[in-house]
Amino acid sequence: MRAAYGAIILGILGGLWLATRALFAGAIPAPATVAAALAVDADGLDIDARRSEAVAVLVARCMQARGLEWQPWVEPPPTVPDAELDPVGWAERWGFGVSTTVGRETGSPALDPNLAGMAASPSERRERLREALDGTGETAPGCQRATNEAVYGLRDRLLGPLRPALMELDARIAADPDATRALEAWRACVEPIAGGAVGERREFTERLMLRFEAETQRVTAAPSNLVGLFALQTEERRVAATLARCEARYAAARAAVAGPYEVAFVAQHRDELRRIGTAIRDAEAALPRMSP
Repeated sequence: MRAAYGAIILGILGGLWLATRALFAGAIPAPATVAAALAVDADGLDIDARRSEAVAVLVARCMQARGLEWQPWVEPPPTVPDAELDPVGWAERWGFGVSTTVGRETGSPALDPNLAGMAASPSERRERLREALDGTGETAPGCQRATNEAVYGLRDRLLGPLRPALMELDARIAADPDATRALEAWRACVEPIAGGAVGERREFTERLMLRFEAETQRVTAAPSNLVGLFALQTEERRVAATLARCEARYAAARAAVAGPYEVAFVAQHRDELRRIGTAIRDAEAALPRMSP
């Protein structure tokens, strides 16, 4: 359960909040932004679900093309409690979802029937399936990796022509004195919960989660250590809520700084952004779907 929350909580509490990344998350709602010009998420579709479905279908096609039996299968997403809460509210209740989910009933995990069948296969067939799925090195990546790169790398590939300009935009925003002050304010905000050096902001949330993972393993290793677990859960909620507040302040400050830069960028690249946005929407609409 705790592992399943990882990517979700990193997104909730430790997002990069970069103006040029808003095209993936829709983080900056101002009308004259890169995200608004691309309009790739304007239809409200769950792009993560679409990608997962496309990967399942394409992996199956790839395996079948190699003469191997494989059926499309999508792992159900983890159930996140109180998902309607805002980031601060969620952190106040669940922290990072590490020690606070100990003992929580999660039900039986879903099992990929393909992997179950592979495990039950004779050794020679099992090795053939494994090599086809996982590959044998950088030059032979296998169906799983090749398909994930094709689907999840789609937007980056189509944005390739604008990548240097987008990187330059981000560099100009980061060099703005107000952006520097926003980052310094964030560092001062999180210093009391850092447990040492703050380090890089992009890695900070993951470091905190790993710390609570280790502490949770230590505390739960002792039988009936309810007092220790309760204290750890209280600390996790405090740390996560502090981080969520620091992130919210930084996001607002960074968005305010980015605004004028994005307005100018969109004005300069409006036609190209529109073309790329159309290409992304068309390509994602063409991703294969699973049969009902």
